[in-house]
Amino acid sequence: MKSKDIKHNLKGNIVPVPAQFNSDLSLNHSAYREHIKFLIDQGVKNFYLAQSASEFDYMTREERVAVTKTIAICMNSDCILIVQALGNTWIDEQIEEGKMMLDCGADAIVICPRGIKEGNKFFSSFYSQGAYSPERHDDYFVAYMERVSKELKAPIVYHDKPFKNGMGPSIDMLSRIADIENIVGLKEHVPDPLRLHTIYRKFGENLACFDGFGKTLQFWSMQWGAQGRHTCWSWFDVESDIRFVDSLQRGDLSEAADIINAEWPVARAICNTGFRGYKYIMQLMGLPAGPVRIPGETLSAEQKIMIENAVKEIGLLT
Repeated sequence: MKSKDIKHNLKGNIVPVPAQFNSDLSLNHSAYREHIKFLIDQGVKNFYLAQSASEFDYMTREERVAVTKTIAICMNSDCILIVQALGNTWIDEQIEEGKMMLDCGADAIVICPRGIKEGNKFFSSFYSQGAYSPERHDDYFVAYMERVSKELKAPIVYHDKPFKNGMGPSIDMLSRIADIENIVGLKEHVPDPLRLHTIYRKFGENLACFDGFGKTLQFWSMQWGAQGRHTCWSWFDVESDIRFVDSLQRGDLSEAADIINAEWPVARAICNTGFRGYKYIMQLMGLPAGPVRIPGETLSAEQKIMIENAVKEIGLLT
């Protein structure tokens, strides 16, 4: 798919693909295929294999590539698959992994550049240059993305990761990256409303901008210029996500707010249980949902009851 088509069509609900594991934590490719079919049948068109939401950071490169191939085969012609290439240590591995994912059928590659060392100490003393500085670092990140673009020769979504101070890079740096050939999108990762307002107002018309901060903040993001929204809610309830985006596009803010308020019981339950809570809701809805590889994310009997009650309270189950 061409860059201009990605920019135009990567909008609305962008659904990360949840990891599917067998009980021994090996990849469950049949469960991947079953869930993707469910999502497509429900109207999902934009899919994202992500570092966190898809548990890519708990997989080997070979596993990430294998998952990409499985998902790409399931895509319809009007679907978009964006995939995050992680590499392991340096840009060369990240580029190599991106090429492998493109060969497997990915439409665009998500790139978060290898970051700086922050807050390190030397001789037990604070390192004065251990923090982000536009003067010292912007050229590095721009050159990084220029090389990725040159070597991948494919649509790229820039992943805007915050530094340890909670702030993101300079707007000037983002402007320079936005001008690089093949940059089609921006995944924003700094949940600061003022920054989001600035970024979406500035880049929303020319890039496919989106974030994963949930409906409460996305209520504003999509009014400020975000083209889409990263959402895990569609894993088990596509209809609510579609209604939410549709209400914002129609300017019916009252309906959008009602959707947010109605979902709070489940949102609270997930916040208390993490990815395993998501998976348990999928299981309750009759969808494929195995374990997670994330250490410590298991559910007690009390947590399961809490989740079940929350799902019933919002009407997903009777």
